[in-house]
Amino acid sequence: MARRIIHLALFKEDQVDETAEALEALRGMGIVDRDISVISGTPFSEKMLGRPMTWTRVPIIAIAGAVVGFLVAAFLNFGTPLLYPIRVGGMALQTIPTSFVIFFELTMLGLLISTFIGVFVESISPSYGPAGYDPRISDGQIGVLFWAPPELDPKLHETLTGLGAEIIHGTETKKLWLF
Repeated sequence: MARRIIHLALFKEDQVDETAEALEALRGMGIVDRDISVISGTPFSEKMLGRPMTWTRVPIIAIAGAVVGFLVAAFLNFGTPLLYPIRVGGMALQTIPTSFVIFFELTMLGLLISTFIGVFVESISPSYGPAGYDPRISDGQIGVLFWAPPELDPKLHETLTGLGAEIIHGTETKKLWLF
């Protein structure tokens, strides 16, 4: 495991452009995006900060739920009358117009349930980036938390204080490589 120091740079809430420049400067120093975390009380989009878009598995889980709902609807509409045929007044066993309602409802039900489960699983899944917090972030400041090698310390302090970071503090930690 490589020795790393975790740093926290705090920017004022109106310094969004400076925060984006600090992220770009960190990338220029060789710190990868997975080692950088932005903490803020105000939600900032990735586009505003020049960060790569975060991908989740929720859309894939939702589509899978919709497909399962559609298959259950197909079984109920077409499988059940074939398993238990009941002829009523000479009508067909499978009627397409009346089955649209069941197809729609069960497809949407599968989509909604799987989306809820997907969001729940994503929210309780652990994050493997740097972890830390400062109470001033709740007061409106923007925190940039990152891991960096100790030899970059002077350059980091100079660059980030030049961009308007109020305080930068680091503690020695060992970086965990889980994957």
